[in-house]
Amino acid sequence: MLEIISLIVWFSLLTKNFEGFISIDCGAEEDYLDGDTAITYITDKDFISTGKNVFVAPEYNLTTLYYGNMINSLRIFPEGKRNCYTLKPRQGKNQNYYVRAFFYYGNYDSKNQTHKFDLYLGVNYWATVGVEDRQWEYYNIIHYSVTDTIYVCLVNTGSGVPFINGLDLRFMNDSPYGSKNESLSPVEQADLGGHQTQSPIRYNDDVYDRTWRLDVNLIDSVSIGTETNIDIQGSDDPYRLPVEVLRTAVQPRNGLNSLSYNYTLVYKENFTPEFRVYFHFAEIEQIAPGKLREFTITLNGLKYGPFTLEYLKPLTKGPYKLHVPEDQVRFSIDATLRSDLPPILNAFEIFILWPLPHSPTNQTD
Repeated sequence: MLEIISLIVWFSLLTKNFEGFISIDCGAEEDYLDGDTAITYITDKDFISTGKNVFVAPEYNLTTLYYGNMINSLRIFPEGKRNCYTLKPRQGKNQNYYVRAFFYYGNYDSKNQTHKFDLYLGVNYWATVGVEDRQWEYYNIIHYSVTDTIYVCLVNTGSGVPFINGLDLRFMNDSPYGSKNESLSPVEQADLGGHQTQSPIRYNDDVYDRTWRLDVNLIDSVSIGTETNIDIQGSDDPYRLPVEVLRTAVQPRNGLNSLSYNYTLVYKENFTPEFRVYFHFAEIEQIAPGKLREFTITLNGLKYGPFTLEYLKPLTKGPYKLHVPEDQVRFSIDATLRSDLPPILNAFEIFILWPLPHSPTNQTD
């Protein structure tokens, strides 16, 4: 019976590769199914015609459970000022897509150099990539595409050869995150209360294939968790967090009634940032009859609530919109005066509203 269940779960994981997922291993020589992530990676030969494929130095190979072998191959662009990947999702224009690009130098050229170049989404600047040695990083954005084609471009700025290791596109379908008026770039997606790790991780049961961090700490907090199942499929919460994220949480240390966190934007751009903040909850402790867990959320001085939770039922509060001149997001989760129990928080997300000021050329031109 367990073998049958395992096969059903495995098949469901495989099918998500065909529901609006494009997963490109830039530099790979052939398509393959990654056994750890259950993601089918394809080569980039149908998406770009410039550049050449190389591999990281053997001693720099990374073996990470969450990104498979994708990070160890790369396509470099020693020629041309601007080289672009052409993505044509079958869902077409006027849809929200989650785009994510991976970069790992891995000393592929045996020069131990820092490579710095710009990343563009179509005609709009997205980020400046700067990686060296054993460092790897990724950039992601939720983008509303008004065209059938999405271009991801690498621009040589004279500070090293541009390269890319992986490129993901996820159709967001009925996701509540994006809208046609804004693009959202995640700056914090925190899974609280789990086992800490140095690398961001992804969960097989995350329908949006989000990337979660486990190393985010809230002041004076302790971890709690459960092995009990949480029915995310039957939940009416459209954010559909993975079960593993909802099974863990943090609460204040004994005697305290508040959780707090400060986030300061770590890079500066030429605009005043706007943020979107989401708080994710699930009651994972069976509360004794007559007891109450009730709390409020205070975000940059504005109070929301009070809120209560139902046992094993996900609840998301947000998006809360912030226009923050000081580039800082501050929040606290506070027990109310009549609450018998301290507050909890399972996960939270902070997005920056990313300006894409230039409109793409009309495809009929």
